[in-house]
Amino acid sequence: MRLTLALGLFLVAAAAPSLAAPEDVAEAALRATVRITNGASSGTGWFVAVPGPDGEPVHVLVTAHHVFDAMKTPEVSLVYRAPGQGGTFSRKEGKVRTRDGDKLLWAKHPELDVAALRVDVPKGVDLAPFPFDRVADESWAKRKRVRAGQDVFVPCFPVRLEASPAGWPLLRKGSIATHPLTPAAGAKTMLVDYAHFEGDSGAPLVAYPDGEPLVVGLVFALVRHTNTVTSPFEERKSHFPLDLAVAVQSPFVRAVIEKAAKK
Repeated sequence: MRLTLALGLFLVAAAAPSLAAPEDVAEAALRATVRITNGASSGTGWFVAVPGPDGEPVHVLVTAHHVFDAMKTPEVSLVYRAPGQGGTFSRKEGKVRTRDGDKLLWAKHPELDVAALRVDVPKGVDLAPFPFDRVADESWAKRKRVRAGQDVFVPCFPVRLEASPAGWPLLRKGSIATHPLTPAAGAKTMLVDYAHFEGDSGAPLVAYPDGEPLVVGLVFALVRHTNTVTSPFEERKSHFPLDLAVAVQSPFVRAVIEKAAKK
């Protein structure tokens, strides 16, 4: 009887699918993320692969709308990584056109700080876009697979900082701080418990509720407290960051990605 039970448990364990380690999810998040810059300004972007009508994936770059909007040049640079010998990487920049005169070439959300642009990825770079079905729709929150307290990875470029000479993003960690997240129409944005800096805007929030990377939001702002001290001769304001970021929920990001893929 004991032998039969032990064998049954072994068969169940052997048949269960293996989940990716959090470190593998973190690496996947890093490989999908690039820095966006025009020299004067900098932000974070990430790629999504959307199935095209001919079966070939369409690559869409996603970021915060204000990242593109702040860059008034017709082109911006994307910082990729090119693989080399012995597991090494080198920094590689590629140009992307974002404006045609006064015409904006990216798609944007009508009220939220989200932008997306269809991009031809250059050959020879190490880039692994998120599959479109791994950008969470509202059903994930409804099933409580995305919820307050959940850990998230944030690959980003705070204050223009690159993690290495090869141009990799830094990897930050945080947790979702907003409850409830559904219905999404009443919670279009959410708070994330992590210290957000200039340059992080546009970064994805990557959770792993089923062991695989799942984009649950897009970071675009920080939260700070303003303290005012008044004396007979002056008024002084001090700003204190609360180590909280503001992010757009992923269902609204999905809509912009779809719009950009069809452009």
